[in-house]
Amino acid sequence: MALFAVGATFAPRVTGVLRGGGYSIDTSESVVAYNTLNHAFGFRALTFNVVFSGGPPAAVLADARAFRRVARARFENTLDVRPPVWSPDHRLVFERVYSAPQEDFGAGFAARLRPILPHGTVRGYLAGPAAIFHDMEVVSDGDLQRIEIITLPIALAVLLLIFGSVVSSAVPVLMAPISVTLALAVIYGLGHRVDMSIFVLNTTSMLGLGVAIDYSLFMVNRFRDELALGRDHEQAVSNTVATSGRAILVSALVVAVGFFGLTLSGISMLSSLGIGRSIVTSISLLVALTLLPAILGILGERINLWPVLPRGMTGRHLWRRLARRVMRAPVAIIAVVTAVILILTIPAFHLRVGIPGPEILPPSVDSRAGNDLLTRHLGIANQSPVLVVVQRLPSTSPSTFRGAAFVVLDRICSSADVAGVSAQPAPNSPSQVLSCSSALGSLQNVSSAQLRRARALAARQSVALISVFPHSNASSAGAEHYVTVLRRAPPLPGYRILVGGQTAGQMDFDHYLYSRFPWVILFVVATIFVLLLAAFRSLLLPLKAVLMNVFSILAAYGATVFAFQDAHLSHLLGFTPVGNIDSIVPVFLFCVLFGISTDYEVFLLTRVQEEYQRTGNNVESVAVGLEVTGRIITSAAAIMIVVFGAFAFARLVVIKEVGLGLAVAVLVDATLIRALLVPATMRLLGRWNWWLPFVGFARFPEQEALPASGRTPAAE
Repeated sequence: MALFAVGATFAPRVTGVLRGGGYSIDTSESVVAYNTLNHAFGFRALTFNVVFSGGPPAAVLADARAFRRVARARFENTLDVRPPVWSPDHRLVFERVYSAPQEDFGAGFAARLRPILPHGTVRGYLAGPAAIFHDMEVVSDGDLQRIEIITLPIALAVLLLIFGSVVSSAVPVLMAPISVTLALAVIYGLGHRVDMSIFVLNTTSMLGLGVAIDYSLFMVNRFRDELALGRDHEQAVSNTVATSGRAILVSALVVAVGFFGLTLSGISMLSSLGIGRSIVTSISLLVALTLLPAILGILGERINLWPVLPRGMTGRHLWRRLARRVMRAPVAIIAVVTAVILILTIPAFHLRVGIPGPEILPPSVDSRAGNDLLTRHLGIANQSPVLVVVQRLPSTSPSTFRGAAFVVLDRICSSADVAGVSAQPAPNSPSQVLSCSSALGSLQNVSSAQLRRARALAARQSVALISVFPHSNASSAGAEHYVTVLRRAPPLPGYRILVGGQTAGQMDFDHYLYSRFPWVILFVVATIFVLLLAAFRSLLLPLKAVLMNVFSILAAYGATVFAFQDAHLSHLLGFTPVGNIDSIVPVFLFCVLFGISTDYEVFLLTRVQEEYQRTGNNVESVAVGLEVTGRIITSAAAIMIVVFGAFAFARLVVIKEVGLGLAVAVLVDATLIRALLVPATMRLLGRWNWWLPFVGFARFPEQEALPASGRTPAAE
């Protein structure tokens, strides 16, 4: 508790060390294109679009000029605030703000710029990449506070139904904020030395609330069982830690390994998520094995104080009856459950990934509202263009520039998806975006004076930029196909052509991430397999666990695609469909779910193993294991579903996707898989469940301090 008090002073400061970004790949073509432009022209990143609207035109322009004067005085050379520009319809004024490249896209400037925006008759909006990342942080923090207020009381209500008393229900709920606070304090310290993503806050808290309650739930449940058998306080705590404590130790190792797999992605943002979740899992384990046993030892029989439901309402006989029925028709159960999971998986076969734009935020947020205004009044000029960088090699004569320009423009304009081209990466008007025919015509019909000036410019500069504006959105499949066609074009002798911009950067990110994803899968699967092999001394049980985890993950992918990419739940969950899933979500869900799904497998198999060690009867041990743990696993899953499901109603779309995917996977795992598929497969395998090469069908050594429950061993 002393550590908690110290941690509580640092945890609220964690947002100060979290960063936006983390998506770019330094060696990718899109980054090389940007660096080439920066080196050639001092090209600066567009940081903000400042939009002014409402009120008389004179007042709008006056407020825009006043903002520019104050911003230039405060930030001097740090920010380049361009003069105000009217939209073509004279309905709004906007200003472009540029800065040197920033790790967080310049999001740190947003909080200092917003106070000098007008908020009266004339309304100012701060939009652009930096404002979006700043608002992601603000919205993420607000979501977290709101969801914690909602989920903890619901979790307490679920626990009341499980335990039937106020004290036993309150103890696991109290462990959750302690674990999350300590984890955030550790992340705060680590964040001063390691780049940590702004998404660490939400995802760490999401998992911490669920895992901390889960671990404490299993410990409290076992402690009450031990007391019911007549153990004194010390013996009850000892047996609880020796059994449920061992189970959550194995579980925490498995979960932490799943999260640690994210560090192999090579993406700093995903690596920080893996580190953050490994920290909160480890802290939850330490709290459950130290603070919680101490509290249980102090409470003793008082753990059952203030009952609200009769103690006998356990429903264990229902789980035993279910196990028996499942094991009487295992083949039919396996066939039906597999068919249901495959149906849930169908949408995953057309999964498409992308990097979020302004649509990741709700329309009411300042940066999203400003961007929507600009798009409405600028049209195609506010689209994120494909940047084609043409670099003349040192050995090539400047006189070849005109022929090269014709070839490049011809390639650019070969697609019907091109709306126009511009020399500006961020045009101030649609009139600055020329149609392909106009661009080719102007290149062909030049006067001799214009040609001389162009040749002189080509001699001085070896780099040129053509901004291409497709009809389709920058994150669409059409835009990606267009970039792919450009990149596959044959080389142009004497020139180097690079394709950059948002679409190209997104594709480079996805290619890099998913080229490493197989190694992440191999690491997570192999490590968890070895951990389960050591824990259960069986070869087939870990293999079965891996297969069951794949089922849960595929169901999560299918549900996420159905809800978000296919937009079937856009109205219910309140988001703007963009036709893809955030690029990090499939990788993130895999690593998280492989750990969490194994979590429930460990709790069930630990109890089954305990019975099999004592009786040697496979059918009886599976029935007893499900009888004892079925209710508690389902209850723990219900709490996880409540916590994760609440995040599906967050305001950030990527958090919605993660929350829904996790909630669906846990639901499938705790019902179809743990309650039906696992008992059915264990019944079919029989003694092979406990086979290990070079050991055979080993009977386990008796465990001391775990007295028999009164049932007589029976041979299978």
